[in-house]
Amino acid sequence: MSSLATPSRPLLGGVLSFALVLALAGINPWGGGHEGVWNAPREAGMALFALTALAGVLLERRGRGLSVGRGVFIALWASAGFLLAGAASTLLSPQPIWSWTGYPSVGDGLRFWALGVAFAWAVFLALETGVLSPRGLYGALLLALGLHALAVFPQVVDWKLDYTQTQGQTYVRCFDRERTDCYENPDATASGVHRGQMPIGLTSHRGHAAGALALLGLVAAGLYLRGPRPGLLLLFGLGALALWFTQTRGGWLALWGTLALLALGLAWKRPGRLRPALALFLVGALSYGLYLALGHMGVQEPRRFPELGASFAEANAYSSGRLELWRKALAALPLRPWLGWGFDGYARAYPQAVDWNGEDRRLVPVALSLPVRLVQGEDRLFYLEDPTGLRLLAPAPYAKAHNLFLDLLLSVGVLGGAAYLLWLGAALRQASWAKLPFALAVAGYLLYGLTWYDSVHVTPLALLALGALVTREEVWRGA
Repeated sequence: MSSLATPSRPLLGGVLSFALVLALAGINPWGGGHEGVWNAPREAGMALFALTALAGVLLERRGRGLSVGRGVFIALWASAGFLLAGAASTLLSPQPIWSWTGYPSVGDGLRFWALGVAFAWAVFLALETGVLSPRGLYGALLLALGLHALAVFPQVVDWKLDYTQTQGQTYVRCFDRERTDCYENPDATASGVHRGQMPIGLTSHRGHAAGALALLGLVAAGLYLRGPRPGLLLLFGLGALALWFTQTRGGWLALWGTLALLALGLAWKRPGRLRPALALFLVGALSYGLYLALGHMGVQEPRRFPELGASFAEANAYSSGRLELWRKALAALPLRPWLGWGFDGYARAYPQAVDWNGEDRRLVPVALSLPVRLVQGEDRLFYLEDPTGLRLLAPAPYAKAHNLFLDLLLSVGVLGGAAYLLWLGAALRQASWAKLPFALAVAGYLLYGLTWYDSVHVTPLALLALGALVTREEVWRGA
């Protein structure tokens, strides 16, 4: 059996490519809210790809004689251990329903992770057996990069454009059936996206758009470094320009930090490959200059690098409150260290980590009298109760710690976190020059995760890369 054989059914390759693009860049304009518009299409694409890949392997009978190495088995067992730990943490979670579904605008519950693991191994199986060609995979990834980039630019001009059926409308909430008592929020779209979250591209938040653009940009950069072509450089520049407009420092760090580390490695190990890397940085500088120029023309207020000189006293404000979030996350870790609080664990851990009657009493609503106690209500809700019996919702400023590693440990504990990191490590150990685009994507995912978290918009790109990295070297010859 040749792993590089092309599928004998053209329809099969078309469905796989369509499913990939849907999983990486699809939206449903007629959906409702974040889940219906942005999350559901990605999950549908992942499911379609996994089912089609399995059907292709069975129909083409290409699974016969499939042999895998020790590294693949380590990655497979690690991913299975991660899912088992996630299932256990969900069952033991104080709010198991939320752990199953995940946060609505993110979609990172056990349901998503089970699908995600299947998607990663479907990518491996499709590539390893030749049901999907490397050329087809790269084509889908580059198309997704172009779609994400082109979707951002109109939103820079008009933030109300969100590509939904309510495009251009602002959020209106009515409190009676006759719609006579209504409240309009002029700074939010009817689909539920706040002005400060734009431009969102094809995701539910500009931070997720930045992550997708960064990881897809790294795939394009890896392809360019392996075989410099003007078209790849142009597409990379388009994605880089769109990424500047998201104004998300985590995405900037993921793209340019990863490429900077790679350039240092090339200068040491492969100096002959350094020139294409410098071309990427030149394109990045030109795109940043264009971003600044358009900002001066009034298209968008640019975010400038001198902000990085903020004093230590301003560090928490500069980090958008992340330092405080991380402090609370670290306080919650010892409370449930081994299996965590269930997926999307920070929302469950935060109320438990707050010292409501001590140093954090400023967070207690003024209507309540101290001392207060924490009471778990119906699933997804926590209340504060004062001595008079009055109960109010416990305020939680964020649902995430905005750090992939802290969010992971809070969700599935040390056991699940170790299994997930082992999976990533086992995949990265099989990286090679031929698989450079995927190694860069995983490295960018880890850098992005320093200030962000897993989501249905970004994580599928990392999972796809994990599946591709553990394939045999022969799969990529001539790709």
